[in-house]
Amino acid sequence: MTDNTPHSSFSLANLSAKTFAHAVDTTFIFEAENHRLLTTLVQCTENPEAACPESTRTPFSLLFSADSDQENPILQAKHFHARLHGLEDGPVENISIQRIVRPKSLPKGSYFQVIFN
Repeated sequence: MTDNTPHSSFSLANLSAKTFAHAVDTTFIFEAENHRLLTTLVQCTENPEAACPESTRTPFSLLFSADSDQENPILQAKHFHARLHGLEDGPVENISIQRIVRPKSLPKGSYFQVIFN
């Protein structure tokens, strides 16, 4: 799937939990180093206690899942930067993604977390 059309992209500073809240249970794509991984947004959680006094947004985190039974180099990375595709207004550039241990309450798979402070 090659897409060479120009896209608008979001500024990381302007993203909020509201940007993603409507998209829980929908498909997103991580694109890193010429590889793509289909994921599902599992959770979007605000964390107001993590805000500093000068914060202009409420910190939040995103939890994504992916099928772990596939050959994809992204699944081997513990931490990476990627372009996130899946929002209607275009991709989110250069997000920092952490591979995490599967939360106990969630089904089998590979899990990734993105934190916005």
